[in-house]
Amino acid sequence: MMGPAILAIGGLVIALLAGRATPPSTEVVLLPQADGSPSSVVVVSGTARQTLSIPYQRAMVVRGQEPTQDTLDLAAVQQAYPALFSAMPPPPEHFILYFEAGGTLLTPASQADLAKVVAAAHQRAGADILVIGHTDAQGDDAANDALSLQRAQQVRQMLLQEPQSVQAELIEARGRGKRQLAVPTADGVAEARNRRVEIFLR
Repeated sequence: MMGPAILAIGGLVIALLAGRATPPSTEVVLLPQADGSPSSVVVVSGTARQTLSIPYQRAMVVRGQEPTQDTLDLAAVQQAYPALFSAMPPPPEHFILYFEAGGTLLTPASQADLAKVVAAAHQRAGADILVIGHTDAQGDDAANDALSLQRAQQVRQMLLQEPQSVQAELIEARGRGKRQLAVPTADGVAEARNRRVEIFLR
């Protein structure tokens, strides 16, 4: 009988039992990161170690024996561990809304995109929503810190005012000023793509 199956996502290991209470073996499969960045996980059994660093590599451990390793593909992993895939949360979603210069007024296109954020939030019941405000490189740091937070709070309030709003306690607003420019510019340069909020549903 198969032992517990473990999916390792970017070093985060998710385990669900798929067998009897005290199974004789364990399997660890490394899944790819959503953004394609590299990851790895080390499987230790006694004094033996196996490093998984390629997506869909699998280490198999039987008690008292050194772990063995092979490589699967996505279809094989999904077929072998359907319960684990069904239990995994959906990947985070990312949205960007843009502002007119100098204030907290969304551009017309971003006002229309707000409905997409609300729709996505309702498809992920109970998801946390992080709203991070940003500014361009014009103005001093203190003013930009305040403006970026105001933008994040403005979007938070707009989400709460939608006809099918999400729960207030699930939305967090933060401001980052001009510290994380989407488009690097010299100080003092106005760049519309930097006047934004980023919204993460997770």
